[in-house]
Amino acid sequence: MQTLEKYSHKVGETVVYRKQGTYEITDIKEQTIGRVKKDYYVLSSVYDKNATVYVPVDNDTLTSQIERMLTKEEINAIIDESEKNNLIWIENNTERAMFFEEILKSGELSKVLSILKLFLLRRENADKKSYRTFARDEKAFAAAQKTVTEAFAYPLGIGKTEVIPYIIERIKNN
Repeated sequence: MQTLEKYSHKVGETVVYRKQGTYEITDIKEQTIGRVKKDYYVLSSVYDKNATVYVPVDNDTLTSQIERMLTKEEINAIIDESEKNNLIWIENNTERAMFFEEILKSGELSKVLSILKLFLLRRENADKKSYRTFARDEKAFAAAQKTVTEAFAYPLGIGKTEVIPYIIERIKNN
C-alpha cells in the first residue's frame, strides 16, 4: 500500500461524490477485487449508514468526481446565480426530458436549482391551471431535489427537509 500522503483526499474528509451524495472518507485501504489488488477510497454516506462506495484511487475519472464540500458563501452565490437562469417550461415532453437530463448530467448546481425552482413554480400554479405531470418530469424533479439537498444540507448544518425553505428565504431576502 502506498503512503496516505500521496492521495489527494484524506480519511475523515467530508466530500460530495458524483454531485449526488455527501460522504465521509472513512478509510483508504487495499482491496482485492478479482485478482487485482488496488487501493480504494472508502466513502460512507453521511445520510444512509448502509451506503458505502469504493473508489479506486488510481481511477482519475472516478476520483475527479470526489469534490470538496461547498461553503455557505458558495451556496448563497449558487442560489443567487440561479435567479439569473431564466428557464422556461418546454412543452414538448421529449425535448423537455432531454434538456433536463443534460442539465442534471452537467451537475452545474445553479442550473439544477433552476430546474427545481421551475418544477416548484409549476406545482404552485397547478391550482390555477390544469397541468399534466409525466413520470420523466417527476424523475427529473426528484433528481434535481436530491442533488441540491445533498450538496447544500450538510455544509449549511441543516436537515435535508430544511434546504428548500432556506433557498426560498434567501431568494425572498434578495
